[in-house]
Amino acid sequence: MGAVASQVWPLLLFTGVLTGAALLWMIRSGDAVPAAMAWMLLAKPALLGLLVPFALHESAHVLVLRRIPTVTHIALERTGWRTSVVPAGTMTGRQTALVALAGPLVCVAVGAVLWLTSFDRALSWWYLAHLAFLLPVFGDGRALWFGSRQRLTHTPDAS
Repeated sequence: MGAVASQVWPLLLFTGVLTGAALLWMIRSGDAVPAAMAWMLLAKPALLGLLVPFALHESAHVLVLRRIPTVTHIALERTGWRTSVVPAGTMTGRQTALVALAGPLVCVAVGAVLWLTSFDRALSWWYLAHLAFLLPVFGDGRALWFGSRQRLTHTPDAS
């Protein structure tokens, strides 16, 4: 979670400062409205909508990768726009596709539980939105496409 948090630290800092100011206002004045607004509009989406789902998403990739004996190392790659895990070693097309599916689908499962139980339908959309990462414009979608194509075009050796 630390790697994901370091990626979005400006948002977390901004959220923390505004939430802290709202809490100080509540303590000083007794007015809880700014604190409630800071939680609902800033802190909750930043922490429970961005940070937790992305940490869960990447952790699911790592858990599946660790079960593949031919993956020798898992590195964390961070750029200005994303954080992702990069495996070293070899994987079959099926394994590549399963790793690609793991991250988005675990978030979709959490989103489905939040939605179906009516626990927090607004928050569920942050998790359900991870389905978009299976589109080929994203790394998971490209890996899924590559793994599926590799599996479909692979022919067993004729030996």
